Amino acid sequence: MEQTEIQILVLVVTIIVIVLAATLVVFLMYFQKKKTTYILKQKETQQRFEKEINKSKLEIQEQTLQNISWEIHDNVGQLLSVAKMQLNMVQYALPEAQKKQVFETGSIISKSLEELRGLSKSLNPETIKNKGLLDSIQFEIERFNRLNVIDAQLIIKGESFDLSNEKEIILFRILQEFCNNTLKYAKAQKLTITFNYLNSKLEILAEDNGIGFDIVDQSKEKGIGLINIKSRAELIGAKLNLTSEENKGTKLYLSCSK
Repeated sequence: MEQTEIQILVLVVTIIVIVLAATLVVFLMYFQKKKTTYILKQKETQQRFEKEINKSKLEIQEQTLQNISWEIHDNVGQLLSVAKMQLNMVQYALPEAQKKQVFETGSIISKSLEELRGLSKSLNPETIKNKGLLDSIQFEIERFNRLNVIDAQLIIKGESFDLSNEKEIILFRILQEFCNNTLKYAKAQKLTITFNYLNSKLEILAEDNGIGFDIVDQSKEKGIGLINIKSRAELIGAKLNLTSEENKGTKLYLSCSK
């Protein structure tokens, strides 16, 4: 009888231990699940926060660029227009020998005014909205060629389509940053931008034949530019790949869905 009671006691204790162990496992699994959910929520919250911060920064930048555009157009542009008018008035009262010099000066002012107006348009986000991404990039390419600073080319493949205003402005700013870095640092002779329109996405390849740079070890100014490029691409969910080799140039690949 005692042996039976002992067996029953052992069985009961075993069952209790199994139940406690199972309860502990279930509790640990529940705790781990809650912990994982909490971490994921924290990560999502942080990502949303960073996205909003980046969006706010970009909005501030766009507003600043728009203000600069207005200043160039309304103030500097008007001053140059007045200067050109005054030169034209003075020109008639000068001897023939000096008229040529004044005329050449007037031509320089006219070209400067034209370039300033072009720069003003490229800075103004409203112009990009109205012209669209493709025409805006074409305008920049023509401006580079007109300035005679680099041999620039735009290649279009496939049937073009429009993206949202936000995506087009951000893609334009990314390409503008790349082009500015090419002109300032690359010592390149050629710049090519290729638009490849596919069924559901737009692929863009921008490349130069400059001296290249070390993507990891770079100056503060270029580093900020690269950060801007990456943060802008992330904001619209665009895939981005930037590569550069010494004396082989730099390539920027972008892929953005409709």
